[in-house]
Amino acid sequence: MQSWFHDLADYADSLRGEGEEISLGLTAEVTGFSRISSGRVRQCGSIEQRDLSISLRKGGKEVCSQLMLSGSTQSDREPLRSSIDSLSSAVADLPEDPHLPDLPPPIRDEYRGNGVIPEPDELTDALAGELDGLETCGIAMTGTMYRAAATSGGLRRWFEAPRTVIDGSMHLVGGGATRWVWAAESWNPNSALRRREQAHAMAEILARPVETVPVGTYRAWLEPAAVDSLFRPVLWSGAFSARAVKTGSSPLACLYDGTELDSRVVIRDHPSAVGAPQFNEAGHSIPSPVELVSSGVGCQKLTSPRTAKEFGFEHNGASGAEMPIGLEMGPGSIDPDQSFEQLGDGIWLSHVHYTNLSAREGARVTGVTRWIALRVKDGKAVAPIGTVRIDDSLIRLLGDGLVDLGSRTEVLPELHTYSRRNLGGSKLPGMMVTDLRVVG
Repeated sequence: MQSWFHDLADYADSLRGEGEEISLGLTAEVTGFSRISSGRVRQCGSIEQRDLSISLRKGGKEVCSQLMLSGSTQSDREPLRSSIDSLSSAVADLPEDPHLPDLPPPIRDEYRGNGVIPEPDELTDALAGELDGLETCGIAMTGTMYRAAATSGGLRRWFEAPRTVIDGSMHLVGGGATRWVWAAESWNPNSALRRREQAHAMAEILARPVETVPVGTYRAWLEPAAVDSLFRPVLWSGAFSARAVKTGSSPLACLYDGTELDSRVVIRDHPSAVGAPQFNEAGHSIPSPVELVSSGVGCQKLTSPRTAKEFGFEHNGASGAEMPIGLEMGPGSIDPDQSFEQLGDGIWLSHVHYTNLSAREGARVTGVTRWIALRVKDGKAVAPIGTVRIDDSLIRLLGDGLVDLGSRTEVLPELHTYSRRNLGGSKLPGMMVTDLRVVG
């Protein structure tokens, strides 16, 4: 596929007119998948797609288009030529863009992951299967992911890596469910099986009568997926975005104006930690990693080339949305396997669902419990708590409310498959906090 892309880039370069610059970006995959319901394969298949973005610049103006291509050099040249002709005609009608960022320098590099892709039966067996009193369901996906960028100025960047993801759940016949996710560049059946067994072990507790907790505050253990859920609406709102901090719309803007988190909190954007490339969609390099919070203090911000151009900053390859590609937090000292004992008396949450900002000030987040939500007493899980709503400040939870972080981090892949599989995700520890607010 790399030679095909480079051929298209050279061909596009030959088509540009005087004063024109052309950029190409590739998002591609070769993926096999199986969907499981009630312990059986209900759908399986494969997907091979190549999505090419095309940008043409001239005189401080830029116009873009998108093509889905076949992978055949012969048949893909004509739609590429037609698209470039249309862009060349359209660019003259646009106003000049005062914040159009420069194209990246002519870097030439490539990355090829050497991970192992599982056989279809191996992957299906890891997710499906008969379990007493439980029904398994979910999706298992494996295959090679591709990202690339090229410019008429000589840039040629290439990334390809295998990626296997299992997103599974186990449902009790009488209600209640556990969920588990496993992802890696290289297939490891023992590791995947351990994640499934951990989810299975929770089923016995979920089968007990529900003990709904009253409104109040609780000591709580948040699994990595729950921590990720609490971060999501804050990130969507520009948590570490240089533009959002500059304009005052970031919920975490106070971290760059004197507010400090617990000194054990370290937060980075680290794409390679979650299997993503170290360049953005335009080919700009992303430093590895970008230190966002160090020892509880706000440091760098995610700055896109456009924001840098507008405000006179230095960019660090952030996307236009200025969200982390690989959100990473440093670990603490709590052994996750001892989380019940360390919690003592409180609530234990695997996930928080439907999260949203309840207040921008203080980065207040609200959401409801889902999957595994347990009441813990005397260091033992005694009952599921069902669905309750929590509402608390992420700044407080990472500040005065933080007891400690888990000693192991977990890779949580981006699971959205709208149009395509996505790279990126997070790598987070669990978190023990005090006075988590249950509001209903």
